[in-house]
Amino acid sequence: MTESDPASERVEEGEEALDEDDLVRALQCFDEALRLDPEHYGAALDRAETLHLMWRTEEALQAALAVAPPPDEEDDPDRVDLEGRIREAAGDFERADALFRLAHELEPSEFHLPIRTGEKDFRAILDKVLEALPPVIRDALLEVPVVVEPKPTIAIADREPHITPDVLGLFVGTSVGDKMQVTDTPNVVFLFQRNLERAGRSRAEVAKEIKITLLHEYGHYLGFDEEDMEHLGLA
Repeated sequence: MTESDPASERVEEGEEALDEDDLVRALQCFDEALRLDPEHYGAALDRAETLHLMWRTEEALQAALAVAPPPDEEDDPDRVDLEGRIREAAGDFERADALFRLAHELEPSEFHLPIRTGEKDFRAILDKVLEALPPVIRDALLEVPVVVEPKPTIAIADREPHITPDVLGLFVGTSVGDKMQVTDTPNVVFLFQRNLERAGRSRAEVAKEIKITLLHEYGHYLGFDEEDMEHLGLA
């Protein structure tokens, strides 16, 4: 019989919590795993990921750097990609893109290069997507504008605590028919360009991710639940 590994068991519990978006429980599990086994690489990397998703960016960066290998040893592409996402969340886009390139070099099949488009090019892709949206969504565009931002910010996260730095889009405001939740915040759908550019392996895939994100976020504005959106082809 194989002897159980308590630290690895805590890591598995933490990863299950991550899948369920229970970041607090995930962090507790990874902290406990590292208490049991301070050298557990998986626990350390998962802990850095969790801190990143919790917007504890500086702590996440220090945690990711702490498990980096010496300069003369090959790095782990998962660690490199995570450090890139953390630095991107911190606004260091140049260093982030260098890390994304390195992750791609280390494991091309798993980590593709982001499809960087530039502001005007991204807007051109977006305009074509908007033209092809269903009528119910195009009508909603008249009431709720699309705003493109490079990344979500901590200020947005303070208002919308459920989002992570890697989110693709976000509806902010009051859904149709939800008058009990009226606020002073104007209705808007955010698209986060750098996250969307990392979501596809080609311009066509980026356009597809933009479309999926818009359908989903405008579905929230229109008051559709997940079942409604799936029935209407908006999921």
